[in-house]
Amino acid sequence: MQAGIKIRNNLIEIAMKNKVLLQLLRILNINDYLRFSQEKAFSSMLQVIETLSKYLKDCEYAFFKLIKPIVYVPADVDLLVSIHHVKKTMKLIERLGYNVITKDPYCVTLSKGHSIIDLYTYPSLGGVAFIDGQSLLEHSRKVEFNGIEVKSLEPYAEAVVVAAHAIYKERIYTLNDYFTLKKTLSRRSFELSKVLHCEESLKLIIALNRKIDEGLLGLPYKIPIALWFKLMTQKLYDDKLTKTTLINLIKTLFNQRFGKQLLAKLIGESY
Repeated sequence: MQAGIKIRNNLIEIAMKNKVLLQLLRILNINDYLRFSQEKAFSSMLQVIETLSKYLKDCEYAFFKLIKPIVYVPADVDLLVSIHHVKKTMKLIERLGYNVITKDPYCVTLSKGHSIIDLYTYPSLGGVAFIDGQSLLEHSRKVEFNGIEVKSLEPYAEAVVVAAHAIYKERIYTLNDYFTLKKTLSRRSFELSKVLHCEESLKLIIALNRKIDEGLLGLPYKIPIALWFKLMTQKLYDDKLTKTTLINLIKTLFNQRFGKQLLAKLIGESY
């Protein structure tokens, strides 16, 4: 009995790190407080998404990093917004009772209770844009998500964002990312990644997936700092957008509130 509980707890811990906890709890049919809290959080997220889809119908935006082949509860709801609709979108969300808690050049974060919404014009880290969000909006569609019609990115574009986010921003490749990219990565993803100057992130993903499939690599996988610096150096060389926004990183590092958090994220070796 004790051995079984220990195995279950280890699986739950690994699932949490890999952002697939609710999927695991459903597969194992675990019905305890953890399952209850995850299901409740998932339902609350769906309510937020449904409300946003109704309120923002006249705005140019798309949900991203939302539609996955597995069930999970994201830490926040991410929206990619046209630079011409940011203020309008922000005001509409504030009317729903949300308050702005942080702003950087390309992201506004709003919260209400435990609900957090991030509005991005360009997916970024510390004010450095690592992908052209405005170009990504040209690859959006309407699709059903858990019975809700939402504006989202095309699957091939979603793959580009997920790969870039995992490699450039998080430095962590999770099982959540793996399943998503296995399903959505395509020839069109590589074509788009060339245009958006993040082809190297997809090349690394292909190499990582090969090792994972062969049982040579476990997840989550932390991108080694030396490899990350190499990839970012190449990104700066290839991508004018990333290069011109680099100055924002320096400003963020000198910010007392966010500098230490960002530095820990950039060079930290823990998960």
